[in-house]
Amino acid sequence: MIVNKSVVGIHIISHEAHGLLAGKIANEIKPEFRPRHWFETLIAICEHDDRQLNFKEKDYLSDMGVPMDFNEERSSVHEVMTRMQRVLKAAGDKSSWVKLLISYHLEFIYAHMKADSKRISRFFTEEEKARGHILEQFKVSDKTGRTYYEVLRFCDRLSLILCKDQAPEAERLLEINTSINGETYFIKKTENGVLTITPWIFSATEFELSVEERILKETKFTSNQHFETVLMGSKPQPKKWLLKKSEG
Repeated sequence: MIVNKSVVGIHIISHEAHGLLAGKIANEIKPEFRPRHWFETLIAICEHDDRQLNFKEKDYLSDMGVPMDFNEERSSVHEVMTRMQRVLKAAGDKSSWVKLLISYHLEFIYAHMKADSKRISRFFTEEEKARGHILEQFKVSDKTGRTYYEVLRFCDRLSLILCKDQAPEAERLLEINTSINGETYFIKKTENGVLTITPWIFSATEFELSVEERILKETKFTSNQHFETVLMGSKPQPKKWLLKKSEG
């Protein structure tokens, strides 16, 4: 989960909501930048971070009883393996194309663990073979498949920047990443709070995005169950942004 703090309280955005926001971003991209099998690609983007929050499997509180942002969590090899297998199973049940893109994404996130875990290293070796069969099925090279994955990576990163309120003030540029068509993308917040992306790869000259967050006035919890009860009992609220093409 994504955790932000303010004077109001703790703001919680689920990874599922973040994924949906990534899908909304993708839906605004010009057709010329969209890979083949676009509908399945949208599904992969929307669901790329699903099945993360599970209070029965994991403690989401720090030693001080404060909800932890996903960047603060430390996952074991077993937890990572369980999640990867679960996500790939769900993706494969929908579509081989969805599974292909999710597989690339899991590699992007967890490949650094291969050096320290033979189990994860073996997993990705097998996954590379599985991707090969899918690529052959769709008559697509690995290079092309990875090019298509860049759309997911762009939308994922931009969604996280928005969810984490990372767009800098004073109209300073923040790099999103180098992804679609090999371009490096930047985000900037104008004086009136409007966001602009350069280069602009969207169909409309301006559009609105939103994600649901839950704001908790309590900042510390006695147990995971206590946190879950308060979180699930809170009302989702929309967090919105206006994105507009730069006039310059």
